[in-house]
Amino acid sequence: MQLDQQTKEDLEFDSICELLAKFCKSTKAKELATNLKFFSDVNTLKKEFELLKEIQYIHQSESLNLPHPNSEDIDGALKLLRVENGVLILDELLKIFALCLGTKELLKFSNTNRVEAPLIFEACSHINSIDEVLAVIREVLDEKKFDIKDKASKELYEVRNQLRSNKKAINKNFEKALIHYRNEGFLGETEETHLDNRRLLTVTSAYKKRVKGRIVGISSKGVVSYIEPESNIQLNRNQEQLKIQEKHELYLIFEKITLELRSQRHNLKAFQRLLVRFDVYNAKVRFADVYEGIIPKVNSHRKLYWENATHPLLKIKNTELDLETIGQNIELDDETRFLVISGPNAGGKSITLKTVGLIQMMFQSGLFLPLNSGSQCCWFDNVYSDIGDNQSIENQLSTYSYRINRMKFFLGAANENTMLLLDEFGSGSDPELGGALAEVFYEELYARNTFAVITTHYTNIKILTASLPNAVNACMLFDTKNLKPLYELSVGQPGSSFTFEVAQHNGITTDLLDKAKTKVSESKIKIDELTTELQKEKSRFKKINNEQNIAKSEARGKITQYDKKLIALATKQSTQIQYFEQQNKFVNMGKKIYDLIGKHKKNKSNKALYEAVKKIVGIEKSKLLAQDKPVVFNKNLQAPKLTKVKLEIEQVQQVEKELIIEKESAPKKPILVGDKVRIKNQAKPGEVLEIKGKKVSVIVGNFTFNTTLKEVEHF
Repeated sequence: MQLDQQTKEDLEFDSICELLAKFCKSTKAKELATNLKFFSDVNTLKKEFELLKEIQYIHQSESLNLPHPNSEDIDGALKLLRVENGVLILDELLKIFALCLGTKELLKFSNTNRVEAPLIFEACSHINSIDEVLAVIREVLDEKKFDIKDKASKELYEVRNQLRSNKKAINKNFEKALIHYRNEGFLGETEETHLDNRRLLTVTSAYKKRVKGRIVGISSKGVVSYIEPESNIQLNRNQEQLKIQEKHELYLIFEKITLELRSQRHNLKAFQRLLVRFDVYNAKVRFADVYEGIIPKVNSHRKLYWENATHPLLKIKNTELDLETIGQNIELDDETRFLVISGPNAGGKSITLKTVGLIQMMFQSGLFLPLNSGSQCCWFDNVYSDIGDNQSIENQLSTYSYRINRMKFFLGAANENTMLLLDEFGSGSDPELGGALAEVFYEELYARNTFAVITTHYTNIKILTASLPNAVNACMLFDTKNLKPLYELSVGQPGSSFTFEVAQHNGITTDLLDKAKTKVSESKIKIDELTTELQKEKSRFKKINNEQNIAKSEARGKITQYDKKLIALATKQSTQIQYFEQQNKFVNMGKKIYDLIGKHKKNKSNKALYEAVKKIVGIEKSKLLAQDKPVVFNKNLQAPKLTKVKLEIEQVQQVEKELIIEKESAPKKPILVGDKVRIKNQAKPGEVLEIKGKKVSVIVGNFTFNTTLKEVEHF
């Protein structure tokens, strides 16, 4: 699928791509990250996420270290290889060599760790001929000097030997002339200079005729002359000729290696694609650490469930400022596919909408997501947005004209596989007329089974949402006591704009506000007041619910602690019973032997005693063999430490007391009309008919009971 350019701009997806590119090493990987695309289908995306999971695991492992080589851009070299008479130069050959070394390093890792990283091994398995390519290059390249070897050819070896020998003679002659003319006092302050790779004497112009050699140049003011010593004139000419021969030999070598690498062109492309691909993979994993991104579960059906979804750009900024970023819980499926968010301005509606859109785009382009683990995502063929005024001077478009054109585009493109993100739905025109048109657009898009997240202030849109089975109202919570937004999404009821409350908080006098209220219809004010009261009530119940959840969590902890203590005591009790049974058996056996000794102590011979003992042993053996599971002597059994046991019993009893106190002190859910309750000391449940102060009427079966709230509890 194609990314919609306007949606990319609205949701700042390009900013995400630019941040991702900073974690890439190679130029081509940076370009790929900057222009990140959506995946073509959900199955390809799933495979990408599985591979990213494996790479993330290796990044977090202390024993494994995934190579991250820089993928050199060899497009110039590939272009020369495509041309029939093209010949590589040294820089391009070095880039190819570096690319091959990086590929070899990655292949070595994938082969060595194919068990721990099977997907990385599979991703690299199509690469071959890497050793052949490296062998071709190493035949002529000096890896230490990053230059062509002297012995790359016989002719090059001879030419370079001559160059070194000739250079040695030039330097010897020059040093001799330098010392001579320095002693004569003919040289300038710098004594020597270089021009066209030749060493020249810096001679004071007054003495230039007294120095043997060729004048090559004069300084700008004519004070100094640059002279080539006479003894080096021919040697320098020979050196230039030898360099020409060297270039010719190098050209022949490059021509030969180009011919050999031309047949490997497709392999070289594959090497580059592989390293660029893994460069982007590594960048995705490292970038995810910045905003604590995770890989979500991918649903094949249309269900989206996000826990603690945060806007990644906002989270990165807030982290730098050491500020908290408030996350939202978002859930969309076929039953609730239209989410309509209302509430005060600057309360977080737009940022919530942008969060949904940006995370969905990041998901479909294979990026880690700023969500809690356990979150779920689903695939959409198209993601479109309408955010901001988007006025266009060039096209002479007002905000409203732009929005009408954008809506026309949505009506033509939206279907059941589309996600729409519409900010300030229907704004830009007369509120009443714009609201009516917005309602028509809403109904048309809803009928197409699209998914949508919408922000609005229009009451008619809120009412329409409440009447549709697959749409749900939501609001951004507002602190009515301190008159400030909480930036927290609450699903279930529409929100008030808190127009007059915010105005009052910002210093507008009560007289002006009362005058403004007279300009608004009574029904509009009542609806807004009702919405405000509903939001207050929901906030109160949420607080009570949170307290209950905390109390439940603490109670579960106590129960777990209690169960562990009981299990430990039961185990200890079983061990103690075994110990006492074993000791008792030893005592009984000892007593029998002791009685026999007393009985036969007057006998001079022990024969009768031995026979009696033998008889007892025979009887005990028969009893033992007759048992299905005979008791086996356990020498590890030890006498119980009664003090410790007593202490553990006291600890269990203390936990039981704490559980009782916890249960009694836990905040109780308020009883409301319609709740299912039970009158204390009665088993049969009933339903609350009416509550008046502390009095309550409960119908149980066909009978109505009047009692107090203290005497009833939730069933």
